[in-house]
Formats: sequence, C-alpha cells, structure tokens
Amino acid sequence: MCNESLPNESPTMNRYSTFAILSLLSLSTQAMAVDVRVTVTNLLGPTSSAFSPIITSAHSGAVDQFNSGSAASPGVEDVAELGATGATLITEILAQQPTAIAAPTQNAGGGFGPLLPGASQSVVLSGLDPMANRYFSYLSMFVPSNDTFIGNDSPTAIQLFDAGGAFIAGGFTLTADRLWDAGSEVNGLFGSAFIAGQSAADGADEGGVVTAADFANGFDFYQGQTTGPGYVYASSFNADTPIISFAFEVVPEPSTAALAALLALTACLRR
Repeated sequence: MCNESLPNESPTMNRYSTFAILSLLSLSTQAMAVDVRVTVTNLLGPTSSAFSPIITSAHSGAVDQFNSGSAASPGVEDVAELGATGATLITEILAQQPTAIAAPTQNAGGGFGPLLPGASQSVVLSGLDPMANRYFSYLSMFVPSNDTFIGNDSPTAIQLFDAGGAFIAGGFTLTADRLWDAGSEVNGLFGSAFIAGQSAADGADEGGVVTAADFANGFDFYQGQTTGPGYVYASSFNADTPIISFAFEVVPEPSTAALAALLALTACLRR
C-alpha cells in the first residue's frame, strides 16, 4: 500500500526520487539477461531410435557447426560417432564466438544419457543477450548408427529473438529427412553405438564429407539387434516421419519481481 507524502517531503524531492528509480529501472531492464529452457522430445516408437544428449547453443549467427559437402570438424565427429556430451564441440563453438552460450540437455532426474523413444530432456540456456545470443543451434547423434546425427546446417535458421530483442521462439519438429551422415565412419553393425556387444570406438574410418543420411536403408543393420538399454531394435520410418521436437520457453527470473516492485514504488512516488 502506498502512503501519502510525509510533511517534510517536498515535490522536488519526490521528483528526484522518481527520476533516480526510473533511471535504475531503465539500466536494470537493459542489463537483464534472459534464461530460456529448451525441451526436446523423442517422437519415435518404443523399439525405435534414440538420440545422444542434444548439444544446444545460442549465438549471434557466427557459430557454423558444419556444412554439407565438407568434412566434419573434430567436435561434430565426436558427437556423431560417440554420442559425446559435446566438450570438444562446445570448445569449437566458443572459439567461433566467445559470448555464445552452449550446453547439453539432461534427463528429467538430472544427468546425461540417451534420449530414449517417448522421453524428454531439457536444458536452461542462462544469461542470454537477445542480440549476442539471437540464434539457436543443436547437434546430436542418432542411434543406433555409426555417425548419423541431427543438426542445423544454417547458423541463422532458428531465431530465439527478433531483431528488436523480443523472444519469438515457438519450437519446431524434425522429420527423418533431416538426418545427416558425418562421413567419418563406415556404416555397418561393426562399431555402431547403442548396440549391445558393439563399441562405438571400433568403427572404420571413412574419410568422407557430411551428406544427407540414407534414412530409407541405412538402419537395416540394426533390425533385431539388442540395444544398450535392453530392448530389441525394430523400427521403420520414411522421410516424413517426425523424429524429435524442440520447445522453448522463457524462465522467469527473481529480477522480474524486483523490477515489478520498483514500478510499484515509482507509482507511489508519483502520487
């Protein structure tokens, strides 16, 4: 509740107080970073494919993770072949833009692991600057496979914020025709990830370039094989099959409440 001005408070004092608070409010608003939660959901059936933790990043458009027709970087190869949590890839991202924010998704109970069919994972990208972190990128291994992955080839394809800094990310869904082959390892049962009795580190080097994955025939090796989690792999999908969804939401910060309190106080001083 607002109180009336005390007898010894002058209109001039109120004006200065209001000016000071509004100045602080303006500075706080300009400096306030944004936290965005990214939630991913595996849309495939219960005996189908999984994903390694999704390496997410927010950047200015300067972060180009890979290009179709070019050799995969060590960071992309690390994720696409081993399902790694992205230490090498994140180092590459930060080398391209030191102010980028990057992190892998985690399971609901915490910790890293495969994104199994029907399951969801999330991560909060904290402290985003709507200008320096305007665009979103992702990369993850699609398993079982030798070096199949998902990722956006264009660094400016997905916007979190518009040119004015407003949050506009609404989410998207990928279909199977968006799968990539890193071209770094020969495809086959030997050396495949996510299959019981195989080691992802054993695959034979291919020395190729990134191309669109052969989603129609490239997974026949794994049919009937027991996966690491214990289920027998049985899956079929075509170019239009939805495989994974991405959703975005702003996470409210305590500073939001503080700014609201400043606004209320300013309103009181204006009386």
